[in-house]
Amino acid sequence: MTEKTVPLSRRYEAHGVVFESVKVREPRFNDLMQLGEPYEMQRAAGNNVVIENVDTVAAYVRRCVVEPGVDALGELGIQDARAVRVAVLDFFISGEPATASPASKSEPALTS
Repeated sequence: MTEKTVPLSRRYEAHGVVFESVKVREPRFNDLMQLGEPYEMQRAAGNNVVIENVDTVAAYVRRCVVEPGVDALGELGIQDARAVRVAVLDFFISGEPATASPASKSEPALTS
């Protein structure tokens, strides 16, 4: 199973644990079957647009954080919170989305 370490912009402390990075794991089959895709691709004005499902993205982040534990993430600043979110989404975006057709291989723009 693939894991990624997300370096943070500063040192944090939460619940007595000091950390400078967050480790996330690749989502598993059961995660995908229970939560579904975290986004969908749509065509708009000839471009691919990625529409995020915010609740599903949050559920994947909660499931995939390995260290320091999801309870510690409440202390993260916005820049670091976004970095963790992007690290989890990269597991999906780095491969072909299940709903993408061969014609939709251009770089999608993430929107919320």
